[in-house]
Amino acid sequence: PSLHRDFSRLQESTNSNTIAATPTSEGQSSSSSDNKSQPLPYDWKKQWYSVTFASYVPNPSKSAEVTPVSVFGEPMVLWRSEDNGIVHCANDVCPHRAAALSEGRLRDGKLECYYHGWQFDGEKDGECNFIPQLEKDAQIPKAACLKMRECRTVEGIVWVWMGDEAPAVGPPEQGDGIGTMDPMTGKHEDYIINDFQIDLPYDHSYLVENLIDPAHIPISHDATPGGGKRENAQAYEMIVDRNSIGPDGFTGRYRTASQREKGDDFIEVQYQAPGIIRQKGMPRGNDSPLRFGAALHCMPLTLGRSRLLFRAYFTGLPPLAKLLITMKPKFLGNLNSCKILEQDAGLITTQEDHFKRSKRSLRDDYILLSSSDVFVKSYRQWLDKVGHGMPWFQGLATRSSNVNDHLAEIPPSPPGLDPIHHRAGNYVETRYHRHVMHCPTTRKALARIQTLKKGMLALTVVFITLSCSMATSEQLLARRVVKRMLKVMVPLIPVSSLVAAGLHKLEQRFFVSFKRKNQMSTEIGL
Repeated sequence: PSLHRDFSRLQESTNSNTIAATPTSEGQSSSSSDNKSQPLPYDWKKQWYSVTFASYVPNPSKSAEVTPVSVFGEPMVLWRSEDNGIVHCANDVCPHRAAALSEGRLRDGKLECYYHGWQFDGEKDGECNFIPQLEKDAQIPKAACLKMRECRTVEGIVWVWMGDEAPAVGPPEQGDGIGTMDPMTGKHEDYIINDFQIDLPYDHSYLVENLIDPAHIPISHDATPGGGKRENAQAYEMIVDRNSIGPDGFTGRYRTASQREKGDDFIEVQYQAPGIIRQKGMPRGNDSPLRFGAALHCMPLTLGRSRLLFRAYFTGLPPLAKLLITMKPKFLGNLNSCKILEQDAGLITTQEDHFKRSKRSLRDDYILLSSSDVFVKSYRQWLDKVGHGMPWFQGLATRSSNVNDHLAEIPPSPPGLDPIHHRAGNYVETRYHRHVMHCPTTRKALARIQTLKKGMLALTVVFITLSCSMATSEQLLARRVVKRMLKVMVPLIPVSSLVAAGLHKLEQRFFVSFKRKNQMSTEIGL
């Protein structure tokens, strides 16, 4: 199952930052239905945000690392006081002189600022319990404590409440009728669970738009493992439940035209505020035992930067297919998922560039089809209604004035013309920065591969050195055992060299992002 398959205008804005792009031609004027759209009550702080997987927060006996996270540009830091203990969350600022605590470390289970060594106890609500520079009999200032955030782990996902008041309800659970998932890991005995996390160089609304759009998969991810096939591109039957549209999102369903002809059931879709796309259904039709579900968490890190927490779960696979999936190294699946997201990144960032450059609305320049873009339109219209309650937003007809502030005054050329400076290129940041450095599984695999490569190179040098020494010594060559050793070592020189070269090529996959221009240069256009 693929990464993607596994899962207007306001009459008068209530936010002074909200603007509506002026139509440039008569054909782009707003429709009466857009003008009747009314705002919905929404407060971005009164939401639970999924910030990372619990497995990404290290145990202190294994690592002194702490975990930086962010929501709508509000930096925070996560850590554990003990192995497999609860995850603590605090604002990422030291009360001493405002240094980032995420640049600090764990020491004796306490969060330590690496500037002056102040230590804070997560078990005591962020209380400072040690200041190295304090006089022996002096008391620690009462103000020297952290601003803690409500933080809970549910089904293996770490959730943070951004409001100042205590939450009335807990974080959302999967709720797809598959039974209870492990509260700490999210695993389920009857389902294969696939978790994946990546940071992306564009606004989270474009990430939602991308992942709620199944129509692009056969084109953008043609012939990609876990993607689609171009010949399968077709119309979709998409339905949004109009009575479901509210501050919490909306629900709907879709199926392809061919699935409709066969009478197959719909794939059920739910967009759940603040940015979760949930799907469940039978992607191969009613005749297949395969069933899947997905929860795609699209979270706003900062302006122009988003995080995807991808979770898919499926059952009904043939025994052999299930065995092959479970045997495949997890890091290889992660790298392929990176490739799939990177295939879209170069396209999505150019969308942002265009609307920064043109200062037009999405409605001005989008041609939305009823046979493929229904969910995209509904989501953007939902943002039109609730965006007044967000720090920034990009709706279909309206947007906040600051939504493109992360872009230069004159946006860069497309990645193909300016790959060094464009944020979707492979120079400013790479796959390593977006995924590998955050994912413990992929990072450990990289360390093992690098160690093995160094070992193969060392063996090659040893084999060459010993072979040359033996071959140039007549006394040694006169011995039968030396001749036998040469017969073994000389053939091993190219073997160890090829293994080292193969490991080097595999190592590059952890750093080098997908480049569509490289793919096109190997194909023909006729």
